[in-house]
Amino acid sequence: MTQLVEEQAALRRVATAVAGGAPPEEVFELVTEEAGRLLGASSAGMIRYEPDEQSAMVVGRWRGTGPPGMEVGTPVPVAGDTGVAHVLRTGKPVRIDSFEGRSGWIAEEMHRLGFSRSVSAPITVAGRIWGAVIVAISGEEPMPEEAETRLSEFADLVALALSSASARQELIESRARIVQAGDEARRRLERDLHDGAQQRLVAVALALRVTADKLRTDPDRGQQMLDDARRELDHAIDELRELARGIHPAVLTERGLAAAVALLAGRSEVPVKLSVTTERFPSAIEAAAYFVVAEGLTNVARYSEAAEASVSISHTNGRLVVEVEDDGKGGADASRGTGLRGLADRVEVLDGAIWLESPEGEGTRLRAEFEVT
Repeated sequence: MTQLVEEQAALRRVATAVAGGAPPEEVFELVTEEAGRLLGASSAGMIRYEPDEQSAMVVGRWRGTGPPGMEVGTPVPVAGDTGVAHVLRTGKPVRIDSFEGRSGWIAEEMHRLGFSRSVSAPITVAGRIWGAVIVAISGEEPMPEEAETRLSEFADLVALALSSASARQELIESRARIVQAGDEARRRLERDLHDGAQQRLVAVALALRVTADKLRTDPDRGQQMLDDARRELDHAIDELRELARGIHPAVLTERGLAAAVALLAGRSEVPVKLSVTTERFPSAIEAAAYFVVAEGLTNVARYSEAAEASVSISHTNGRLVVEVEDDGKGGADASRGTGLRGLADRVEVLDGAIWLESPEGEGTRLRAEFEVT
């Protein structure tokens, strides 16, 4: 009973730190200490596997009464008959009862430092083996029973801390991108108004003043100037409508997603096949779906070299699914531009999800999903 109480107290201390948003480095230090003390270890450590999976880095360490173990920052190879290699290969905890005669640098180093046995448990983040927590004993004391299970509970808390830190960082970055995109959109709108419709309207105002005088002295010429001014005014109105359409198309509010997407397809330089539900949805979701299609068709026209594109919007099992596909050259990469990143922020803020599939030579598929009720 005492052992269970101690274990729960140790896990609670780590969980409290994780819930409080402690930086991963603090969690690494706390986990190695709590796990080491709870399991009566001489030393405890934590490693992170490198992307090449051929090496790892020590990211946490606690020293009890035994040898010092490996310092934080020590690179270690992932090879041989070692716990670190076994965890990466299998994704399961492993117990080693003796390092003597085992192959691999880590096994040899642990034996040289005076450790006799160890237990390692995997840290899994987003379905990938991120690293491992390791406790080691230097004396003849046996490793406690169920050490693998108990150590795995600490490893799960590390995974939670890493996922939480990653989510916080993604949130910070997405907020920064949203602010940046808003600033850029305002600057672009200001520039477009100044260089386009505003200049036309100023020119029309000046022309009307001259026209008023000309109508008195030369009615025919005055009428011609009035007709020219009217045409310039029509152009200015068209430009303002085009700007408004980029902000939030009126047809989307008045007639719904199907009508708005039909207009996008009609303006596309690439022929577009449509299969779009006529249902109405919450305005924020309709707007996000519209801009998914707008960005997708813009990219098709600019980059895909496609002969044909298709847009599908369906409502199935409480989800609105938006797909834009083309038969172009593929090879699109969302990381190379800001448009798709900003689009992802717009979709994810509504608890939606977005994917881009674009294998070389096989066309591109942009897909977004939203929960709707």
